Amino acid sequence: MTDLLVDRDGDVLTLTMNRPEKLNAMSTDMRAGILRELTSETEIQKARAIILTGSGRGFCTGADLDMDTILKRRPYIEGQIKTSANRLVRMMRGIPIPIIAAVNGAAAGAGFSLALASDFMVVAQSAKFHLSFAKIGAVLDGGSSSFLTHKIGASRTTALAMLGGSIDADTAFDWGLAFNVVEDELLMDEVKKLAKRLAAGPPKALGLIKAEIEAARTHSLEDSLRLEAASQHIAFNSEDFVEGVTSFAEKRKPVFKGR
Repeated sequence: MTDLLVDRDGDVLTLTMNRPEKLNAMSTDMRAGILRELTSETEIQKARAIILTGSGRGFCTGADLDMDTILKRRPYIEGQIKTSANRLVRMMRGIPIPIIAAVNGAAAGAGFSLALASDFMVVAQSAKFHLSFAKIGAVLDGGSSSFLTHKIGASRTTALAMLGGSIDADTAFDWGLAFNVVEDELLMDEVKKLAKRLAAGPPKALGLIKAEIEAARTHSLEDSLRLEAASQHIAFNSEDFVEGVTSFAEKRKPVFKGR
């Protein structure tokens, strides 16, 4: 059984983490598979929206906490994080394609970080988010310190991280982490509708917007103003912009081609 299921429906690519017996704890093969698929999409630009979800009852419970494996990793952990988890997060944030995390169950540790690295987090009502690093004497990784501090503030992040806390789907929505909360049985239907809507949008403009938002997490206002002007120049000079303006004037639905 493969650790990652890959499905394509037109312009929508769905990646399903597939270790249901372990609530989709992250394996080396799973991480490598996601990286491989995202790298392929960056190079070939086939997909216009990407869904990341988990099979069974969980989204992803983070690292596989096999005791022998964890203890053997201790001397090499910094290098492994740099070349695996960090690389995956950078790819998710850098790829000019919207990524939707369909959180269908528990998202813990690095699994929580994966959900945070997406552009949209759509959450099943039964989903739970756990930040349990401190409970085993570990610290935040996978970008969670940055994502959470910028999204929910230092106070909530500190409490969640140091106390090893958990939040439910409604809290994730109230705190601005989740885009939407839906009934469990409706999750994938809602996510697919959102993905198709994004896939019908102007790919170049959506990629530029994603880059603007990512840069704003660390850039000053002046830096953002410069980036916005440069990005708008690219957008205005695209064929999709002409199509968007023309279709608006003609009162019809635009057909964006990513050019």
